[in-house]
Amino acid sequence: MSKRPRKTLPADFELPYSQLAQVYDHVMRHVDYIRWADYIQSVFTRFEATPKDVLELACGTGAMACILDDRGYRMTGIDRSESMIAVAKQKSVDASRAIRFQVGDMVRMPVPGSFDAVLCLYDSLNYVVDEADIAAMLNGLRRVLNAGGLFVFDVCTEINSRRYFHNQVDQESKGDFSYVRRCEYVPETRIQVNEFQFTFNREGKRYSTRERHEQRIYPVARLEEICQESGYHVLGAFDGFSFEEASEKSNRVHYVVRPV
Repeated sequence: MSKRPRKTLPADFELPYSQLAQVYDHVMRHVDYIRWADYIQSVFTRFEATPKDVLELACGTGAMACILDDRGYRMTGIDRSESMIAVAKQKSVDASRAIRFQVGDMVRMPVPGSFDAVLCLYDSLNYVVDEADIAAMLNGLRRVLNAGGLFVFDVCTEINSRRYFHNQVDQESKGDFSYVRRCEYVPETRIQVNEFQFTFNREGKRYSTRERHEQRIYPVARLEEICQESGYHVLGAFDGFSFEEASEKSNRVHYVVRPV
Protein backbone atom coordinates (compact mmCIF):
# COMPACT_ATOMS: atom_id res chain seq x y z
CA MET A 1 0.00 0.00 0.00
CA SER A 2 1.35 3.49 -0.81
CA LYS A 3 2.53 6.16 1.46
CA ARG A 4 4.33 9.40 2.14
CA PRO A 5 7.25 10.01 -0.24
CA ARG A 6 10.60 11.31 0.93
CA LYS A 7 11.06 15.09 0.79
CA THR A 8 13.90 15.02 -1.76
CA LEU A 9 14.78 12.49 -4.44
CA PRO A 10 17.76 12.04 -6.76
CA ALA A 11 17.06 13.76 -10.05
CA ASP A 12 16.65 10.53 -12.00
CA PHE A 13 14.07 8.99 -9.63
CA GLU A 14 10.30 9.27 -9.91
CA LEU A 15 8.09 9.82 -6.87
CA PRO A 16 7.31 6.57 -5.03
CA TYR A 17 4.35 4.69 -6.54
CA SER A 18 4.03 7.01 -9.53
CA GLN A 19 5.12 4.17 -11.84
CA LEU A 20 4.72 1.21 -9.49
CA ALA A 21 0.98 1.93 -9.41
CA GLN A 22 0.66 0.51 -12.93
CA VAL A 23 1.80 -2.94 -11.78
CA TYR A 24 1.36 -2.76 -8.01
CA ASP A 25 -1.43 -5.34 -7.77
CA HIS A 26 0.65 -7.83 -9.72
CA VAL A 27 3.84 -7.19 -7.75
CA MET A 28 1.91 -7.55 -4.46
CA ARG A 29 -0.22 -10.51 -5.51
CA HIS A 30 1.31 -12.60 -2.73
CA VAL A 31 -0.41 -10.49 -0.05
CA ASP A 32 -3.35 -12.30 1.53
CA TYR A 33 -5.78 -9.40 1.84
CA ILE A 34 -8.59 -11.71 2.91
CA ARG A 35 -6.55 -12.83 5.92
CA TRP A 36 -5.78 -9.20 6.65
CA ALA A 37 -9.44 -8.24 6.55
CA ASP A 38 -10.34 -11.19 8.78
CA TYR A 39 -7.76 -10.04 11.31
CA ILE A 40 -9.04 -6.46 11.30
CA GLN A 41 -12.54 -7.73 11.97
CA SER A 42 -11.23 -9.89 14.81
CA VAL A 43 -9.67 -6.74 16.29
CA PHE A 44 -13.03 -5.01 16.14
CA THR A 45 -14.65 -7.98 17.87
CA ARG A 46 -11.97 -8.22 20.56
CA PHE A 47 -12.36 -4.57 21.52
CA GLU A 48 -16.16 -4.57 21.21
CA ALA A 49 -16.15 -2.12 18.31
CA THR A 50 -18.94 -2.06 15.74
CA PRO A 51 -17.73 0.50 13.22
CA LYS A 52 -19.80 1.54 10.26
CA ASP A 53 -17.73 4.35 8.74
CA VAL A 54 -14.09 3.38 8.25
CA LEU A 55 -11.20 5.46 6.92
CA GLU A 56 -8.15 3.76 5.44
CA LEU A 57 -4.97 5.84 5.36
CA ALA A 58 -2.42 5.07 2.61
CA CYS A 59 -5.05 2.94 0.92
CA GLY A 60 -2.99 2.31 -2.22
CA THR A 61 -4.94 0.71 -5.05
CA GLY A 62 -7.89 0.06 -2.75
CA ALA A 63 -7.59 -3.73 -2.35
CA MET A 64 -8.45 -3.72 1.36
CA ALA A 65 -11.09 -1.01 1.07
CA CYS A 66 -12.89 -3.06 -1.59
CA ILE A 67 -12.93 -6.18 0.59
CA LEU A 68 -14.23 -4.29 3.61
CA ASP A 69 -16.80 -2.51 1.44
CA ASP A 70 -18.05 -5.94 0.36
CA ARG A 71 -18.37 -6.81 4.05
CA GLY A 72 -20.69 -3.91 4.75
CA TYR A 73 -18.41 -1.12 5.97
CA ARG A 74 -18.74 2.38 4.51
CA MET A 75 -15.21 2.94 3.28
CA THR A 76 -13.17 6.05 2.57
CA GLY A 77 -9.57 5.82 1.40
CA ILE A 78 -6.83 8.41 1.06
CA ASP A 79 -3.36 8.07 -0.40
CA ARG A 80 -0.67 10.58 -1.28
CA SER A 81 -0.03 8.97 -4.66
CA GLU A 82 -2.31 10.26 -7.42
CA SER A 83 -1.39 7.23 -9.53
CA MET A 84 -2.46 4.76 -6.85
CA ILE A 85 -5.72 6.61 -6.22
CA ALA A 86 -6.46 6.57 -9.93
CA VAL A 87 -6.25 2.76 -9.90
CA ALA A 88 -8.39 2.57 -6.75
CA LYS A 89 -11.08 4.79 -8.23
CA GLN A 90 -11.23 2.68 -11.37
CA LYS A 91 -11.70 -0.47 -9.28
CA SER A 92 -14.56 1.19 -7.45
CA VAL A 93 -16.22 2.26 -10.70
CA ASP A 94 -15.74 -1.14 -12.33
CA ALA A 95 -17.47 -2.90 -9.44
CA SER A 96 -20.14 -0.21 -8.91
CA ARG A 97 -18.89 0.47 -5.39
CA ALA A 98 -19.54 3.69 -3.51
CA ILE A 99 -16.09 3.95 -1.91
CA ARG A 100 -14.76 7.49 -1.62
CA PHE A 101 -11.12 7.54 -2.73
CA GLN A 102 -9.14 10.77 -2.70
CA VAL A 103 -5.58 12.02 -2.83
CA GLY A 104 -4.33 13.14 0.56
CA ASP A 105 -1.36 13.13 2.90
CA MET A 106 -2.24 11.16 6.03
CA VAL A 107 0.09 13.32 8.12
CA ARG A 108 -2.04 16.38 7.37
CA MET A 109 -5.37 14.52 7.48
CA PRO A 110 -7.21 16.47 4.77
CA VAL A 111 -10.27 14.22 4.68
CA PRO A 112 -13.63 15.61 5.81
CA GLY A 113 -16.12 13.62 7.83
CA SER A 114 -16.01 11.46 10.93
CA PHE A 115 -15.21 7.78 11.32
CA ASP A 116 -15.73 4.96 13.80
CA ALA A 117 -12.37 3.38 12.94
CA VAL A 118 -9.22 4.36 11.07
CA LEU A 119 -6.81 1.87 9.50
CA CYS A 120 -3.23 2.23 8.30
CA LEU A 121 -2.09 -1.18 7.07
CA TYR A 122 0.74 -3.08 5.43
CA ASP A 123 3.58 -1.10 7.04
CA SER A 124 2.33 2.18 5.56
CA LEU A 125 3.26 3.99 8.76
CA ASN A 126 6.90 3.00 8.23
CA TYR A 127 6.91 5.49 5.36
CA VAL A 128 6.48 8.29 7.89
CA VAL A 129 10.16 8.70 8.67
CA ASP A 130 9.90 11.55 11.19
CA GLU A 131 8.52 11.01 14.69
CA ALA A 132 7.09 14.53 14.67
CA ASP A 133 5.02 13.61 11.62
CA ILE A 134 3.62 10.56 13.40
CA ALA A 135 2.60 12.82 16.29
CA ALA A 136 1.01 15.25 13.80
CA MET A 137 -0.91 12.40 12.18
CA LEU A 138 -2.19 11.22 15.56
CA ASN A 139 -3.26 14.75 16.42
CA GLY A 140 -5.12 15.00 13.10
CA LEU A 141 -6.88 11.72 13.75
CA ARG A 142 -8.60 13.26 16.74
CA ARG A 143 -10.54 15.51 14.37
CA VAL A 144 -12.01 12.60 12.41
CA LEU A 145 -12.31 9.75 14.95
CA ASN A 146 -15.66 9.45 16.64
CA ALA A 147 -15.76 9.01 20.42
CA GLY A 148 -14.45 5.58 21.34
CA GLY A 149 -13.11 5.01 17.81
CA LEU A 150 -10.14 2.74 17.14
CA PHE A 151 -6.98 3.43 15.20
CA VAL A 152 -5.41 0.19 13.94
CA PHE A 153 -2.02 0.23 12.25
CA ASP A 154 0.88 -2.11 11.66
CA VAL A 155 4.60 -1.80 11.05
CA CYS A 156 7.51 -3.96 10.02
CA THR A 157 10.35 -4.45 12.48
CA GLU A 158 14.12 -4.40 12.34
CA ILE A 159 14.38 -8.18 12.41
CA ASN A 160 12.10 -8.31 9.36
CA SER A 161 14.37 -5.90 7.47
CA ARG A 162 17.49 -7.80 8.43
CA ARG A 163 15.97 -11.16 7.49
CA TYR A 164 14.24 -10.33 4.23
CA PHE A 165 15.21 -6.90 2.93
CA HIS A 166 18.95 -6.44 3.40
CA ASN A 167 21.15 -6.84 0.32
CA GLN A 168 18.32 -8.58 -1.51
CA VAL A 169 17.56 -8.39 -5.22
CA ASP A 170 14.50 -9.76 -6.98
CA GLN A 171 13.27 -9.35 -10.53
CA GLU A 172 10.42 -10.36 -12.77
CA SER A 173 9.28 -10.00 -16.36
CA LYS A 174 5.65 -10.27 -17.41
CA GLY A 175 3.94 -9.19 -20.58
CA ASP A 176 4.78 -5.58 -21.29
CA PHE A 177 6.85 -4.80 -18.19
CA SER A 178 9.75 -5.98 -16.11
CA TYR A 179 11.29 -4.77 -12.89
CA VAL A 180 14.31 -5.21 -10.65
CA ARG A 181 14.01 -4.41 -6.94
CA ARG A 182 17.10 -3.87 -4.80
CA CYS A 183 16.71 -3.75 -1.03
CA GLU A 184 19.06 -2.52 1.66
CA TYR A 185 18.66 -1.91 5.39
CA VAL A 186 20.84 0.79 6.94
CA PRO A 187 21.02 0.01 10.67
CA GLU A 188 22.75 3.28 11.60
CA THR A 189 19.71 5.27 10.49
CA ARG A 190 17.13 2.47 10.76
CA ILE A 191 16.12 3.22 7.16
CA GLN A 192 14.88 0.50 4.84
CA VAL A 193 15.60 1.36 1.20
CA ASN A 194 13.84 -0.31 -1.73
CA GLU A 195 14.79 0.79 -5.24
CA PHE A 196 12.80 -0.26 -8.30
CA GLN A 197 14.00 -0.20 -11.88
CA PHE A 198 11.04 -0.56 -14.27
CA THR A 199 11.02 -1.19 -17.99
CA PHE A 200 7.72 -0.80 -19.83
CA ASN A 201 6.76 -1.61 -23.41
CA ARG A 202 3.58 0.33 -24.07
CA GLU A 203 1.98 1.21 -27.42
CA GLY A 204 5.15 0.40 -29.31
CA LYS A 205 7.35 2.46 -27.00
CA ARG A 206 9.95 1.15 -24.57
CA TYR A 207 11.03 3.21 -21.60
CA SER A 208 12.66 2.76 -18.21
CA THR A 209 12.18 4.56 -14.92
CA ARG A 210 13.27 4.27 -11.31
CA GLU A 211 11.67 4.77 -7.90
CA ARG A 212 13.30 4.91 -4.49
CA HIS A 213 11.25 4.05 -1.40
CA GLU A 214 12.46 4.74 2.12
CA GLN A 215 10.88 3.51 5.34
CA ARG A 216 11.93 4.08 8.92
CA ILE A 217 12.00 1.01 11.12
CA TYR A 218 10.88 2.03 14.60
CA PRO A 219 11.55 0.17 17.83
CA VAL A 220 8.36 -1.54 18.98
CA ALA A 221 8.29 0.25 22.33
CA ARG A 222 8.98 3.67 20.81
CA LEU A 223 5.80 3.63 18.77
CA GLU A 224 3.83 2.81 21.90
CA GLU A 225 5.48 5.80 23.60
CA ILE A 226 4.64 8.15 20.72
CA CYS A 227 1.01 7.07 20.87
CA GLN A 228 0.88 7.60 24.63
CA GLU A 229 2.64 10.96 24.38
CA SER A 230 0.04 11.97 21.79
CA GLY A 231 -2.84 11.21 24.15
CA TYR A 232 -3.78 7.70 23.06
CA HIS A 233 -4.39 4.62 25.13
CA VAL A 234 -2.49 1.64 23.67
CA LEU A 235 -4.93 -1.25 23.84
CA GLY A 236 -2.42 -3.67 22.40
CA ALA A 237 0.73 -4.19 20.36
CA PHE A 238 0.37 -7.66 18.87
CA ASP A 239 2.64 -10.09 17.09
CA GLY A 240 1.66 -10.55 13.43
CA PHE A 241 -2.00 -11.58 12.97
CA SER A 242 -2.38 -12.72 16.55
CA PHE A 243 -3.21 -11.34 19.96
CA GLU A 244 0.11 -12.40 21.44
CA GLU A 245 2.27 -9.60 22.83
CA ALA A 246 4.68 -8.24 20.23
CA SER A 247 8.42 -7.92 20.69
CA GLU A 248 11.51 -7.06 18.67
CA LYS A 249 11.44 -10.69 17.52
CA SER A 250 8.15 -10.08 15.71
CA ASN A 251 8.29 -9.58 11.94
CA ARG A 252 5.17 -7.41 12.00
CA VAL A 253 3.43 -5.63 14.84
CA HIS A 254 -0.23 -4.59 14.89
CA TYR A 255 -1.10 -1.67 17.18
CA VAL A 256 -4.60 -0.92 18.42
CA VAL A 257 -4.99 2.49 20.04
CA ARG A 258 -7.81 4.78 21.10
CA PRO A 259 -7.80 8.47 22.08
CA VAL A 260 -7.89 8.91 25.83
